[in-house]
Amino acid sequence: MLAIALAIPAVVAGCGGGSSNDEDPQKVLDETFNNPTKITSGKLDVSINGSAEGDQSGDFSASISGPFQTASDQTAFPELDLTANISASGGGPSLSFDGSLITTKDNAYVEYQDQAYEVGADAFKQFTQAYAQAAKQNKSKSGGDAFSQFGIDPSTWLANVTNEGTTSVEGADAIQIHGDADVGQIVSDLQNISQQTGSATTPQVTPQQLDQLQSSVQDASIDVYSGTDDHLLRKLALSLSIAPPAGTGASVSSVNVDFSVTLSDVNQPQTITAPSNAKPLSDLLSQFGLPGLPGVGGSTGGFSFPGGASGGGGGANPAYFKCVQKAGSDPAKVSACASKLQ
Repeated sequence: MLAIALAIPAVVAGCGGGSSNDEDPQKVLDETFNNPTKITSGKLDVSINGSAEGDQSGDFSASISGPFQTASDQTAFPELDLTANISASGGGPSLSFDGSLITTKDNAYVEYQDQAYEVGADAFKQFTQAYAQAAKQNKSKSGGDAFSQFGIDPSTWLANVTNEGTTSVEGADAIQIHGDADVGQIVSDLQNISQQTGSATTPQVTPQQLDQLQSSVQDASIDVYSGTDDHLLRKLALSLSIAPPAGTGASVSSVNVDFSVTLSDVNQPQTITAPSNAKPLSDLLSQFGLPGLPGVGGSTGGFSFPGGASGGGGGANPAYFKCVQKAGSDPAKVSACASKLQ
């Protein structure tokens, strides 16, 4: 979610609007999604809301929100303070969760039930080094554009586009471009993003499944809000209504989903501070019966590896981390790297 959110900066639309604007809608889309101006800081808000009707009716909502600040070095991992909220009801056990992820220049923290847990400076340094190397490789392959790094062009997600005029988006004038969502193109691009961000086990949608999905879509639309003066993306919203065909045995009669990515305080400096009284992350993991993670330890800066190897103060096994980095998202190759710890 974070990878997609940082690649698609946007802001929540405010009230009002509707004044005329006669710019060509396709040209606006092309210039918006190929804008050379970068968004380096702001407050992010990603949300998804869904509801289902039928034998297994229910509601689901999730959001990720908070400030972020990137460095002048585009390969550096951004500082951020993002809070996630998830809730679900109906069709099974109810679900409610909230927690936060905070990253500063030299450490990372997880907040759960109002308690902060420290990842550790050593482990975070190893992560940021691997992130920077991957970012450099992606930049050299794609020229550095956020969308092209994933090999996608969001302007192809819309068909039958129209210019709906100018409206106010968080105090900024923006052109609203409306279009029908190209479900097939979106599914293909999201699968591509998922695979490139590490989800190797993500199932592929077959042509038959895609045909069934497209025949089930009753309504799918996208609205893009682009700044009138700078053509920076201000809001991206997707609305989807699905009704499974009769005879498929589906337990729901209809599904409605609304997804949006928003951004406010665009390019205004953000201050990210470390939480106080953080405990070792291992304390949190133990609550769920989970073992320590590679390179992640307590507040003293120590860390542990699978199989009992341990270290501290920068004593990480470089061969192991190099192996894991090369393994990418292949579970078998990652598992084989354990031999480097012996």
